[in-house]
Amino acid sequence: MTRTSRRLAGGTAILAAAVALSGCGAAPRAGAAAVVGTTRISDGSLEQIVSRSLADPTAARAVGDNRNDYFRQALTRLINRVVLNQGAADNGVSVTAGQVDDRLAQFEQQSGGPAALRQQAAQSGVAPADLRDFVKDVVLRDALGDKLTAGVPVDPKALQDAYNANLAQYDQVHAAHILVNDQAQAQQLLGRVQADPGSFAALAAQFSTDTGSKDAGGDLGFTGRGQLVKPFEDAIFAAQPGDYLLVQTQYGFHVVHVIEHRTTSLSQATPELRRQVLRQQVEERTNAAMAAAAKELGVTVNPRFGTYQDLQVVAAPDTVSSPGTTTAGTPTAGTPTASTPASPTPVPAAPGQSSAGSGAPSPAGG
Repeated sequence: MTRTSRRLAGGTAILAAAVALSGCGAAPRAGAAAVVGTTRISDGSLEQIVSRSLADPTAARAVGDNRNDYFRQALTRLINRVVLNQGAADNGVSVTAGQVDDRLAQFEQQSGGPAALRQQAAQSGVAPADLRDFVKDVVLRDALGDKLTAGVPVDPKALQDAYNANLAQYDQVHAAHILVNDQAQAQQLLGRVQADPGSFAALAAQFSTDTGSKDAGGDLGFTGRGQLVKPFEDAIFAAQPGDYLLVQTQYGFHVVHVIEHRTTSLSQATPELRRQVLRQQVEERTNAAMAAAAKELGVTVNPRFGTYQDLQVVAAPDTVSSPGTTTAGTPTAGTPTASTPASPTPVPAAPGQSSAGSGAPSPAGG
């Protein structure tokens, strides 16, 4: 999730292999929204999850009068969580707390920080208190898909092509800048920040004409290749972390602090790239495994919500916001942003959905 701060562009596919299981097992006991195997999803637990989600004003406004569908979507996630865990267990797949931590950290970086991710998730119907469980489902579904397609051959060229197409998320620089119109002033500011690095944020707030980043101390967050105007991009990618430099673009003179340069190698990105290249096979095999697990468990839904198959059909694509490459606000005229679109990035998706290649990050910049 580059990876990127805005609502995800486009939705992900709903579990296509859902089976009609309304007749399996006994009718839910009073107070049960659904029973999945031996797991009882109570009305109370469903109500709590929905209430937490609708605590976000944006989510509440989006739902409006469609609370019934919102309850059904939340119930679908809860049912699919149980089914996913059974499907993973049937195939010898599990994930560690460390893997969940790593994915959370990835999504936080993509969003511009923990607070931004929590806000984006809440606006998409996932309350902050439920975010970790949601991400765990994402990680587990990916691991299940990886296991089920482990023997499928992938052309190395396809992996390389996918890597090159997404280079903006695999080669990124974290930088901050102070934009001014006068070269002499830029030289003076450069000397001041070199003499006192701790003054950079205050000087950006005082002097920068980039209104989109000045209040964040000039911070542009992590940006990938192709996302910034060429003179700025060339300079920051050629510099070393910790460097201070002066760059001229059509926007003016930038006093730049290069904070960090992060790269992900092809071999490190291969698991993610395999999911993208094998997306159809991953979805088909994962959906089949979940359908088998659902049949094995038996899924009984309270009639007021419909059948399990009904829930799969009505469930809207529910994703967390794809993380953005910058913590700053909307790009302004002073932002060194390129006009080319950013590359697609992985997206957090619900447990009944695929997460491969569903979103695109916004351009970096202030």
